Amino acid sequence: MGCNVEDDFPQQTGHYNVTDLRILAAALGFPSNSLECCLPSGSLHNGTISTKELHRLLDLGYFTSALHFTFNMKSGLYNVKLILKCLDLLDRNALSFAGIQEARVAFTAYEHLDQKGVKAENDILLKAIKMCGSVVSPQKLSMYMRQKQPSFVEHGRVQLYEFLDLLATCEPLKKFSILDKRVASTEKTRRGLYQMDDMRSFMMTPDEKLARHLNWRFQHEDSWLLPQETMATSQPLSSRKSPQSENLNGIRPQPLQSRTEFSEKEETDESWTIVTPVPQLRCHCYTPRREKPILTKQDVQKTSNNIEEIMYEMETLGERSRWDLNWKLDYYLPGYRERAVTRRIPVDPQPSTPIKKKSSKDDVFKRLSAPRKRIPSPCHATACDAFKMGIADKFQRERVKHATIHGSRKSQMAISLSTTAPTKM
Repeated sequence: MGCNVEDDFPQQTGHYNVTDLRILAAALGFPSNSLECCLPSGSLHNGTISTKELHRLLDLGYFTSALHFTFNMKSGLYNVKLILKCLDLLDRNALSFAGIQEARVAFTAYEHLDQKGVKAENDILLKAIKMCGSVVSPQKLSMYMRQKQPSFVEHGRVQLYEFLDLLATCEPLKKFSILDKRVASTEKTRRGLYQMDDMRSFMMTPDEKLARHLNWRFQHEDSWLLPQETMATSQPLSSRKSPQSENLNGIRPQPLQSRTEFSEKEETDESWTIVTPVPQLRCHCYTPRREKPILTKQDVQKTSNNIEEIMYEMETLGERSRWDLNWKLDYYLPGYRERAVTRRIPVDPQPSTPIKKKSSKDDVFKRLSAPRKRIPSPCHATACDAFKMGIADKFQRERVKHATIHGSRKSQMAISLSTTAPTKM
């Protein structure tokens, strides 16, 4: 059915023989002779065909009808874009035949059932990239997706040729080996304190450790400028650069120059440089993409109708309750309301009696403010020992004696009245 992927890159840069075309077809999941059969007669020169000629044949539509929903669930234009992207990456040595095959398998594993591409979510893309044996910083991936997402064909989805372009910016996973840092048992700080191992690293998975390391390197070491657009279909053939004049990041290598004494002195004087990334401005023909509103007109109209309904129910609550009560009285007790009206006797309102406030007399305040001198009680006179010891004078003795006799008489009269009162009745 297919041809095994044996070689990593084409045997001759910029030219493809029949074997290279068969390997590329097998890497993309097509039959091995599918690309070879689409070539017109006389297109091969010395058994090879140049990349420029392949681009011309692809633009003329020699491969479109043969690859239109035949070997996969993709259209002919989709497969043509995919082949153009593979040719571009192979000419720049960004991806090999084996890398293209691994990318296709990983993309097929995570592609949605509707065949519209992989969801543009960082978690899914990181898993697909790891399945290809590569790795990328999550922060770098987020920045890349923010820059490329407006140009995606399907909103929120990544196609295979776009995934290949993303995979070219990644690094091989075997390049990294994250080891846990251990502290010696007798190692101390400058203050003479014993150091301890960072236990947070032991609680993290290897993927989390690698992601943390890549994020740190992306923030401190890597460049913030991402590669330029490398899709072959986005540029005409005349504006494309040769693979020898640009590298992976689209930067022309500068020739070596001899340094003079003055230039070396300037470089030593200024040991640091601030690099500020400048965002690329869009062209004048760019049309801003309209974002879908959070609330539609139907939602706003529905909410306003609900508010009006609630206000109407609040205003008519009393009237509806009164009408419902009258209806129930007429239904369950016919004629009750008429009889209640006739039985109702108007009652004249009685005038309220004013509350009279009791006025206080002036002598009360005078008596309380200047109390008169009290006479000692008979009980106190009998119990007090001042008279026995001769402290009280004769006048006080006579006055106390008179008060005692007078008090005893009153008590005897009260007792006699209480005893004679029942006999009279």
